[in-house]
Amino acid sequence: MKSYRFARRSFLRGIGAGAVGLRAMLRSLESMAQGMAPPPRFLMTHWPVGTIRYLFLPTGTGPNLANMTLSNILKPFQPLVGDMSLLYGLNSSSYHGFGGGHESGTPQSTTGARTPGTRSNGGETDDAVAGGPSWDQIFLNNVPALMTPGAGYANAICDARVDSFETSTQCLSYGYSTRSVAAATGGTGGQVTENTPLLPTLSPLKAFTNLFSGVMPGGGSGSTTDIAKMLKARRSVLDYSMSELARMRTLAPGAEARSKIDVHTEAIRKIEMQLTTQINNGTMTPTSCTLPPVPDATLTGKTGSKNDYRTTPTPAATDDSPIHEQIGKAHMGILKAAFICDLIRVGTFQWSPGTNHVSFKGLFPNAPDAIYMHHPTSHIITSPTETMQSLPAAGLHQDVVNFLAAVQTWYNQKMAGILLEWKATTDVYGGNLLANTIIPYVTEVGETTHSWNPLPAYIFGGSALGMKGGQYLNGAWPMNSFWLTIAQAYFKTTTPLNNLPATVPNVGANTFVRTNVAPIAGLWAPP
Repeated sequence: MKSYRFARRSFLRGIGAGAVGLRAMLRSLESMAQGMAPPPRFLMTHWPVGTIRYLFLPTGTGPNLANMTLSNILKPFQPLVGDMSLLYGLNSSSYHGFGGGHESGTPQSTTGARTPGTRSNGGETDDAVAGGPSWDQIFLNNVPALMTPGAGYANAICDARVDSFETSTQCLSYGYSTRSVAAATGGTGGQVTENTPLLPTLSPLKAFTNLFSGVMPGGGSGSTTDIAKMLKARRSVLDYSMSELARMRTLAPGAEARSKIDVHTEAIRKIEMQLTTQINNGTMTPTSCTLPPVPDATLTGKTGSKNDYRTTPTPAATDDSPIHEQIGKAHMGILKAAFICDLIRVGTFQWSPGTNHVSFKGLFPNAPDAIYMHHPTSHIITSPTETMQSLPAAGLHQDVVNFLAAVQTWYNQKMAGILLEWKATTDVYGGNLLANTIIPYVTEVGETTHSWNPLPAYIFGGSALGMKGGQYLNGAWPMNSFWLTIAQAYFKTTTPLNNLPATVPNVGANTFVRTNVAPIAGLWAPP
């Protein structure tokens, strides 16, 4: 009889170099058979345009969320109270160097590094560049348990429309590599050095192809069009590799390990069925699901202008919310499947840029048929008093504030439904997916007038990693204290700053601001 080692080499030669997914499956099966615990995972998530303080915060005496009354904005997360911590009072303003409110707030929040300038992009001059790698990449490159072969990570976004060509508001993730770009402000000699943006994937079909075409022997064609045709015909990428999967069952060490192949298969088939339905319904095709239509001049403006900003709510011809929800669920389903199958352990997910043009029908008070854009309408509110202290008097501003709160509630409803699915999911190692994944949920500004202090944020999941859910804290902390709070779970120490050197060998610099930062007490304990 062939030895396992010999059969394994033969199998790997047979599937070819391109079948990264099958290689990852075999790796995880072997690890599971050897008694490996479910691995840790990290998913940075984002919602746009902050919050309305007095309509957002829970009431009652903290820090136990279960004993408090959740606001209407927070009520969608009631079933997840034990799996989340809520924080209010984070501050990224000390990381500001250059850039607009949303434009610098996004990289400030996700990198914790000073924004050294803005890029010259043919539009406005407030498109901030990142001054360091983002925390998803910091964790990926400093925590060995988060590293996997192949893609390593994935970034997704549900809508990429912005004000004026900016990269900053539609990108959460930045690498360690740097490059020089033409500067609008900051930098020297007309150039500014930025950490390279790791742009998200807009099309769920493209995200699926990126992550799962590698399960085909020989790597398959890997083209989005071919994958779409296959899905439309209700075929699976696994149909191309059933013989290889059958061979894996004979190679897998033990009956329990062999059964785990079915977990991989089911995870991929489930997201394929979702994409197939969308393709056959005409809501997602190889041609339309690439980038959304570029808004015309009356909605997005041209270079240097914002023609969609008005003194009244900005109308739209089409309600974006149904397709927005559909794309969000598809992206998070794809990321979930990739985490289940252990193809990646790190990712980012963004609903929309802070400078978004997503429209919602029926959320504006007393206007059930009205369709208004989210971010442009938010600019009607110009005083932080109206979002931080008390509801404006009856009239337009009160209606706008309630509209903004309704939009955030909409996002929370969709996010809660998605996270409950994660909570009900078991990974290939037999662990609970949400319990082994830490999912921070952040925003780029505190409220619509662009303050970076105080910022709200959530931490979902991670109970198997020591994160303590059910907590509510209202205080004052640098944004990097939030990230170090999470870092405790990955480094298994209350002093994770010691595990993050200024320079990572052969990778690059950790340039996040370290001054006066420390983990926030009470949110993590050794498991």
